[in-house]
Amino acid sequence: MSSPSIENLWSSLWSARFGVEDVRLRFELGGEEFDNTSQPVPRFLQAHRRASTVADALFSENCIGVVAWNGRLPNQPGLPDEVKDGFVALQSSGFDAPQISEWQATLYPDPDDESDVWDIRSYDLGPNRNARDALLWHAIASEMPIFPSAPVVTFLIDPKKSVMLHVYDDRGMDVSAYDSAALHGVYSGFADWLLDYDRERMSKLF
Repeated sequence: MSSPSIENLWSSLWSARFGVEDVRLRFELGGEEFDNTSQPVPRFLQAHRRASTVADALFSENCIGVVAWNGRLPNQPGLPDEVKDGFVALQSSGFDAPQISEWQATLYPDPDDESDVWDIRSYDLGPNRNARDALLWHAIASEMPIFPSAPVVTFLIDPKKSVMLHVYDDRGMDVSAYDSAALHGVYSGFADWLLDYDRERMSKLF
Protein backbone atom coordinates (compact mmCIF):
# COMPACT_ATOMS: atom_id res chain seq x y z
CA MET A 1 0.00 0.00 0.00
CA SER A 2 1.51 3.34 -0.99
CA SER A 3 0.56 6.92 -1.73
CA PRO A 4 3.65 8.77 -3.00
CA SER A 5 1.93 12.16 -2.91
CA ILE A 6 1.25 12.04 0.84
CA GLU A 7 4.60 10.42 1.62
CA ASN A 8 6.54 12.92 -0.48
CA LEU A 9 4.60 15.91 0.84
CA TRP A 10 5.18 14.86 4.44
CA SER A 11 8.86 14.14 3.77
CA SER A 12 9.56 17.46 2.08
CA LEU A 13 7.73 19.55 4.69
CA TRP A 14 9.37 17.63 7.55
CA SER A 15 12.89 17.88 6.15
CA ALA A 16 12.56 21.58 5.26
CA ARG A 17 13.00 22.57 8.91
CA PHE A 18 16.67 21.57 8.64
CA GLY A 19 17.33 23.74 5.57
CA VAL A 20 17.44 27.36 4.48
CA GLU A 21 13.87 27.23 3.13
CA ASP A 22 12.36 26.93 6.61
CA VAL A 23 8.82 28.28 6.14
CA ARG A 24 7.59 27.47 9.61
CA LEU A 25 5.69 29.05 12.49
CA ARG A 26 6.44 27.92 16.04
CA PHE A 27 3.76 28.08 18.72
CA GLU A 28 3.93 27.81 22.50
CA LEU A 29 1.27 25.48 23.91
CA GLY A 30 1.67 24.66 27.60
CA GLY A 31 3.37 27.94 28.44
CA GLU A 32 4.85 28.90 31.79
CA GLU A 33 1.63 29.45 33.72
CA PHE A 34 1.01 25.77 34.48
CA ASP A 35 3.63 23.29 35.69
CA ASN A 36 3.82 19.82 34.17
CA THR A 37 4.31 18.17 37.58
CA SER A 38 1.93 19.99 39.93
CA GLN A 39 -0.65 21.24 37.37
CA PRO A 40 -0.66 18.67 34.56
CA VAL A 41 -4.39 18.83 33.81
CA PRO A 42 -4.62 22.65 33.35
CA ARG A 43 -1.40 22.55 31.34
CA PHE A 44 -2.69 19.74 29.13
CA LEU A 45 -6.04 21.46 28.61
CA GLN A 46 -4.41 24.74 27.59
CA ALA A 47 -2.01 22.98 25.20
CA HIS A 48 -4.76 20.90 23.60
CA ARG A 49 -7.11 23.87 23.32
CA ARG A 50 -4.48 25.97 21.56
CA ALA A 51 -3.47 23.19 19.18
CA SER A 52 -7.08 22.40 18.34
CA THR A 53 -7.94 26.07 17.77
CA VAL A 54 -5.07 26.54 15.32
CA ALA A 55 -6.03 23.25 13.64
CA ASP A 56 -9.60 24.55 13.23
CA ALA A 57 -8.22 27.52 11.33
CA LEU A 58 -6.03 25.36 9.08
CA PHE A 59 -8.05 22.21 8.39
CA SER A 60 -11.68 23.07 7.76
CA GLU A 61 -12.16 20.48 4.99
CA ASN A 62 -9.06 18.53 3.99
CA CYS A 63 -7.00 16.84 6.69
CA ILE A 64 -4.66 13.88 6.51
CA GLY A 65 -3.29 12.41 9.73
CA VAL A 66 0.23 10.98 9.59
CA VAL A 67 1.25 8.70 12.47
CA ALA A 68 4.76 7.33 13.09
CA TRP A 69 5.76 4.55 15.50
CA ASN A 70 9.27 3.20 16.18
CA GLY A 71 8.40 0.05 18.13
CA ARG A 72 8.31 1.60 21.59
CA LEU A 73 5.87 -0.20 23.89
CA PRO A 74 2.79 1.72 25.05
CA ASN A 75 2.43 2.94 28.62
CA GLN A 76 -0.42 0.72 29.78
CA PRO A 77 -2.61 3.01 31.96
CA GLY A 78 -5.86 3.58 30.11
CA LEU A 79 -5.14 0.83 27.56
CA PRO A 80 -5.90 -2.91 27.50
CA ASP A 81 -3.02 -4.96 28.92
CA GLU A 82 -2.58 -6.90 25.70
CA VAL A 83 -1.89 -3.81 23.57
CA LYS A 84 1.79 -3.79 22.57
CA ASP A 85 1.60 -1.83 19.31
CA GLY A 86 1.55 1.97 18.98
CA PHE A 87 -1.04 1.97 16.19
CA VAL A 88 -3.29 -0.43 18.11
CA ALA A 89 -2.89 1.74 21.22
CA LEU A 90 -4.09 4.71 19.20
CA GLN A 91 -7.13 2.82 17.96
CA SER A 92 -7.83 1.42 21.44
CA SER A 93 -8.16 4.99 22.71
CA GLY A 94 -10.97 5.67 20.22
CA PHE A 95 -9.13 6.97 17.16
CA ASP A 96 -11.06 5.87 14.08
CA ALA A 97 -10.23 6.92 10.52
CA PRO A 98 -9.65 5.07 7.24
CA GLN A 99 -6.00 4.30 6.52
CA ILE A 100 -4.61 5.60 3.21
CA SER A 101 -0.99 4.47 3.03
CA GLU A 102 2.00 3.04 4.86
CA TRP A 103 5.78 3.49 4.53
CA GLN A 104 9.00 3.64 6.53
CA ALA A 105 11.30 6.60 7.13
CA THR A 106 13.85 8.07 9.51
CA LEU A 107 12.32 10.88 11.55
CA TYR A 108 15.43 12.15 13.31
CA PRO A 109 18.59 11.67 11.20
CA ASP A 110 21.74 11.30 13.28
CA PRO A 111 24.99 11.48 11.26
CA ASP A 112 26.99 10.14 14.22
CA ASP A 113 24.79 7.15 14.99
CA GLU A 114 22.38 4.69 13.42
CA SER A 115 19.03 6.45 13.15
CA ASP A 116 15.77 4.69 14.00
CA VAL A 117 13.52 3.71 11.13
CA TRP A 118 9.87 4.42 11.91
CA ASP A 119 6.73 2.76 10.58
CA ILE A 120 4.44 5.48 9.26
CA ARG A 121 0.77 5.39 8.29
CA SER A 122 -1.51 8.05 6.86
CA TYR A 123 -5.23 8.37 7.53
CA ASP A 124 -8.00 10.33 5.86
CA LEU A 125 -9.50 12.51 8.61
CA GLY A 126 -11.55 14.72 6.27
CA PRO A 127 -13.63 17.09 8.43
CA ASN A 128 -13.62 14.60 11.36
CA ARG A 129 -12.66 16.89 14.23
CA ASN A 130 -12.83 14.09 16.81
CA ALA A 131 -10.24 11.99 15.00
CA ARG A 132 -8.03 15.04 14.48
CA ASP A 133 -8.21 16.05 18.14
CA ALA A 134 -7.49 12.46 19.21
CA LEU A 135 -4.14 12.71 17.40
CA LEU A 136 -3.48 16.03 19.11
CA TRP A 137 -4.30 14.41 22.46
CA HIS A 138 -1.63 11.74 22.06
CA ALA A 139 0.96 14.22 20.81
CA ILE A 140 0.49 16.50 23.82
CA ALA A 141 0.20 13.67 26.36
CA SER A 142 3.41 11.97 25.21
CA GLU A 143 5.55 13.26 28.10
CA MET A 144 2.79 14.08 30.58
CA PRO A 145 0.98 12.05 33.28
CA ILE A 146 -2.12 12.07 31.04
CA PHE A 147 -3.62 8.79 29.85
CA PRO A 148 -4.27 6.99 27.58
CA SER A 149 -1.11 7.82 25.68
CA ALA A 150 0.02 5.99 22.54
CA PRO A 151 3.80 6.10 21.85
CA VAL A 152 3.42 7.72 18.43
CA VAL A 153 4.51 10.92 16.67
CA THR A 154 1.73 12.64 14.76
CA PHE A 155 1.26 15.20 12.00
CA LEU A 156 -1.74 16.88 10.36
CA ILE A 157 -1.52 17.77 6.66
CA ASP A 158 -3.73 19.65 4.21
CA PRO A 159 -2.60 18.14 0.88
CA LYS A 160 -4.25 20.88 -1.18
CA LYS A 161 -2.65 23.79 0.68
CA SER A 162 0.60 21.88 1.41
CA VAL A 163 0.43 22.85 5.08
CA MET A 164 1.54 20.62 7.97
CA LEU A 165 0.98 20.92 11.73
CA HIS A 166 3.21 18.99 14.13
CA VAL A 167 2.80 19.03 17.92
CA TYR A 168 6.07 17.79 19.38
CA ASP A 169 4.85 17.66 23.01
CA ASP A 170 3.02 19.80 25.57
CA ARG A 171 5.51 22.63 25.09
CA GLY A 172 4.85 23.53 21.50
CA MET A 173 4.06 22.87 17.87
CA ASP A 174 5.25 23.82 14.40
CA VAL A 175 3.16 24.75 11.37
CA SER A 176 5.04 24.39 8.06
CA ALA A 177 4.27 25.21 4.43
CA TYR A 178 5.95 25.68 1.06
CA ASP A 179 4.60 29.22 0.75
CA SER A 180 4.49 31.67 3.66
CA ALA A 181 1.24 33.12 2.29
CA ALA A 182 -0.50 29.93 3.42
CA LEU A 183 0.51 30.73 7.02
CA HIS A 184 -0.31 34.42 7.16
CA GLY A 185 -3.79 33.88 8.63
CA VAL A 186 -2.59 31.88 11.62
CA TYR A 187 0.47 34.13 12.03
CA SER A 188 -1.71 37.22 12.47
CA GLY A 189 -4.65 35.47 14.14
CA PHE A 190 -2.66 33.72 16.87
CA ALA A 191 0.29 36.07 17.31
CA ASP A 192 0.07 35.91 21.12
CA TRP A 193 0.84 32.18 21.04
CA LEU A 194 3.95 32.39 18.86
CA LEU A 195 7.24 31.36 20.44
CA ASP A 196 8.90 34.55 21.66
CA TYR A 197 12.53 33.68 20.97
CA ASP A 198 11.78 32.85 17.32
CA ARG A 199 9.60 35.85 16.47
CA GLU A 200 12.29 37.68 14.52
CA ARG A 201 12.78 34.79 12.10
CA MET A 202 9.05 34.28 11.71
CA SER A 203 8.36 37.96 11.02
CA LYS A 204 10.79 37.83 8.09
CA LEU A 205 8.59 35.28 6.37
CA PHE A 206 6.05 38.01 5.69
